[in-house]
Amino acid sequence: MVTNEAPNTGHGDFSVLTVCVDQASAELVRQAAIHERGNLAAELSDYSPGDAKLQCLLKLPSTEMWVCVIDFDQDHERAVAAAASLQKLLQGRTSLLALSEKTEPALILEAMRAGCSEYLAKPLSLEALCDALIRLRGRVRPADLAHTTRGKTLAFLGCRGGAGTTTLAVHLAMYLCRPLGRRAILVDQHRCLGHVGLYLGLDGAGYDFYELVRSVKRLDRTLLSGFVAHHASGLDVLPSSNFLTEMPDIPLDAWERAVRFLAEVYEYVVLDSPHGAGDLNLVTADCCDELYLIATPDVPALRDLSRFVDRLQQSPVPAAKIHVVINRFSSQGAVSVKQIESAIQQPISFTIPNHCEDLRRAMNTGTPIAADQKSEFVTQMKKWAGSLLPAAEVPHEQPKRRFSLWS
Repeated sequence: MVTNEAPNTGHGDFSVLTVCVDQASAELVRQAAIHERGNLAAELSDYSPGDAKLQCLLKLPSTEMWVCVIDFDQDHERAVAAAASLQKLLQGRTSLLALSEKTEPALILEAMRAGCSEYLAKPLSLEALCDALIRLRGRVRPADLAHTTRGKTLAFLGCRGGAGTTTLAVHLAMYLCRPLGRRAILVDQHRCLGHVGLYLGLDGAGYDFYELVRSVKRLDRTLLSGFVAHHASGLDVLPSSNFLTEMPDIPLDAWERAVRFLAEVYEYVVLDSPHGAGDLNLVTADCCDELYLIATPDVPALRDLSRFVDRLQQSPVPAAKIHVVINRFSSQGAVSVKQIESAIQQPISFTIPNHCEDLRRAMNTGTPIAADQKSEFVTQMKKWAGSLLPAAEVPHEQPKRRFSLWS
């Protein structure tokens, strides 16, 4: 339980700035700041204070960070503009907290887009404010990330539409979580209407990967936790947008920073990339650890696969990270593994057998094929997932005990 304390006259670990916050709420903010070893540096009554006033604030003794608490009720549009300008002025040294009596999802999303990491509904409580300040102060800084172990990033790129890329990405990511017990996230990098959410029964999740990339300047573990959806297998998911809308261009460096950040949080980051060899896919190829080119064993698909291999060989992507996977493969098919390898001058890493009927049912029901089911598809996918683990950590199945009359 939070208790009231005397005003804090020191500088504290962080400084709090309120913008157009009513007197009662501002007093709660002050008490919460004191309780969490911060100080209330200033209370601004205007969404657009003069530059001179803001510059004076910046000359206060340096602190770990600033927390700016903005009331969105007086003038929503000006509050959004204030959030954006404060983010720019403080150059990443700030976290923004929005206050409002309104809790409509569209308004919350707009505040998030403007840079707010927290959105608290009125009437406020001292406990809720303290919890929010704890989360904001716990954000991960770049210096902290340098000392963490980086996870492995796996990118899936289909050489043509309908190659089953999403199917393989979903099942590999899920099998890494269960039965292998790894912390993994599956990211749908399609601009809109990707199928990862459908496959996992998570269609219509609140946020998507592009929203995360647009928020990369304030990206931390707390913000990330509010974006991801959670599957029953233990897999975390960042789906694509569920709406057919025109998406703005994404800066390449923001895309790369978002992918690399995920690898600081998870042991495995599985990326379901859209078809093509555009700039964003080339950035993904450059920053991933393993790039899986997915193709089917038919002549049109193999023609496209050959072109992809040629294109990647002309890029800075190391050849060692490129792996070819042939999906829906059959030993009785018209094209053999040897013929494919000869045509593309590249070894095939995995062949995944066709499992059409069960996979179609899995997609239609939003229930992927469980790892304990008996099929050649599951066996191959589990073998693929196991190959990604360090040799010392690969689980070995115990031999079945044979019953004997003499035991």
